[in-house]
Amino acid sequence: MNNEILPSGPDARPDARPVMDWDRFSEVTDGNEETMRELIELFYRQTTQQLCQIEAALKIGKADEVRRVAHSCAGASATLGMVRLAPVLRTLEKQAAEGNLGEAPQLFQNAGAEFKQIQLFLATRPGLSSIQAP
Repeated sequence: MNNEILPSGPDARPDARPVMDWDRFSEVTDGNEETMRELIELFYRQTTQQLCQIEAALKIGKADEVRRVAHSCAGASATLGMVRLAPVLRTLEKQAAEGNLGEAPQLFQNAGAEFKQIQLFLATRPGLSSIQAP
């Protein structure tokens, strides 16, 4: 079975890595489908909220808020094996910590595209396909 979805469309970045490290996620959840569902639902809710917070902070130029939320979101993403989303958020966090928001809108757009790719990938997994992001 192919465990990866590669990016496509106008927001795509060329990245040959799988969108998610399924082995990492399975390890975190001990392969338990109920735990997987609970974590994915929580991840979708939190990431949706955090991306909204980052967007709002970007609109008013609050670099420290961008840094704080990107840090939190990157940590959860890395823990669950979101191998393309976490580095984008880490870059956004680092630049915001330096007070540099020049590339932040593009990084934010890339993070949103990666989040959509995660949702597409998980929609192909048995037992997880019915989970919808808020």
